Amino acid sequence: MRSRVFLLICCAVAILVFALARLIDNNYVFFAGYVVLQFIVLATAWNILGGYCGYVNFGSAAFFALGAYTTVFFHKVYQLPIPLLIVLGGIVSGLVGFGMGYLTLRLRGAFFAIATLALAVVLQTLIVNWQFVGGSRGAYVIRPNTIDVLGLAVPYIQYLFLLMLLLTVAAIATARTIERSRLGFGFATIRDDELAAEACGVPTLRLKLIATTVSGALMGMAGAPFPYYLGYLEPSSAFGLAYAVNSIAMPMIGGTGVWIGPLIGAILLGTIQQIATVTISSAVNLLIVGVLLVAFVIIAPNGLIGLIQDFLKATASRWRVAQIGVVAIATYCFVLGILVVLISIPWMSSGAADRMLVTMGIATCTVGIMLLVCSYALLTLQRWGAMLTACSLAAAIAGTALLYLVNVIKPGSEGILATCIAIAGISVWFVLRSDVRSIYDKDVGIPMSSVPRTGS
Repeated sequence: MRSRVFLLICCAVAILVFALARLIDNNYVFFAGYVVLQFIVLATAWNILGGYCGYVNFGSAAFFALGAYTTVFFHKVYQLPIPLLIVLGGIVSGLVGFGMGYLTLRLRGAFFAIATLALAVVLQTLIVNWQFVGGSRGAYVIRPNTIDVLGLAVPYIQYLFLLMLLLTVAAIATARTIERSRLGFGFATIRDDELAAEACGVPTLRLKLIATTVSGALMGMAGAPFPYYLGYLEPSSAFGLAYAVNSIAMPMIGGTGVWIGPLIGAILLGTIQQIATVTISSAVNLLIVGVLLVAFVIIAPNGLIGLIQDFLKATASRWRVAQIGVVAIATYCFVLGILVVLISIPWMSSGAADRMLVTMGIATCTVGIMLLVCSYALLTLQRWGAMLTACSLAAAIAGTALLYLVNVIKPGSEGILATCIAIAGISVWFVLRSDVRSIYDKDVGIPMSSVPRTGS
């Protein structure tokens, strides 16, 4: 697919997403969606250096904060429109990324990662002691409730959401263009064997400088609207650990080295964290990310994309519809399993106050874990994968009906419940088909690589 066609498709999807968000008519969708889109940009930016080149960057929060404090600086000096602030934030962070790449060009592997972490610490110290941008006390950035866009009064959060949506399209299009160009092939040679690339005449220094500059610029652009989103910015929020951890975990879980990996990982993790914030507490967000990251490093070091690619290669001679169906059902089981586990946690924590609710919470959590195991078993061609999936989805259907009958699930959500039950029922029918079960006749399994693609 040509880059122009891909860009048009991305723009069409962005218009559809914005239209659907407007149709829901709930500002929380825009607040939560902004955070997810922000993580997509950060994960894509990290992947350009960490996935394409194999240089792990622990200083993502520093570049993000540079973009945010660029906005604070110009807010105090001369207020500019946010699109221009996004460009300025990208320029400032890109220049710092260029300088970091030049100063650390001789460092590789863990030494480069430590250097990027040191950069974040140094920049945070400078910001804390720079009183003009608020110092350790922070700075307020007052934004209006609405803004005039093409003659229409649009709520400001919707305006920020639209800007971040456009920035997401630009970041994804940039990453895909790099991946399919000579520049991307040069990045791949650095990732595979930098010494061999140098011996073959590949300008590794120039390529690394380009990677650090582009990656830093995109992170700074993601951080530029952040002060207007919060209304108040302080060093602990701009340099937060969550940005550094998520920008690494999302590409690792989705799959590094390809443009779609960070997109999938960011949507998945970002959505899970927003759900956890509402149902449990925002304090467990990093715990969820850490657990998933450790699990994927052990089970699927190449991420979800690598797991799916291995499955498609192992079943290349099979019916294409069966392949696509199994991948779709495995994805559904994975997402549903995580959601079920998150929903069950508040029930299990109710304690002795309601033993029946605790029991249902434990049973629900068990079903969620079974669904997660099913997702892994389907994609790794375990013999028991199809049967366990059918049993787990049947248990999920029965459990959902039971929870509705005992009024644990409140009335008014019948449409969503019916849709989930229908999808689960179709999935059970599909995995029990003879042509699908024949894929799992032999318990061969897919050999899992122990070396992730981000290795330096």
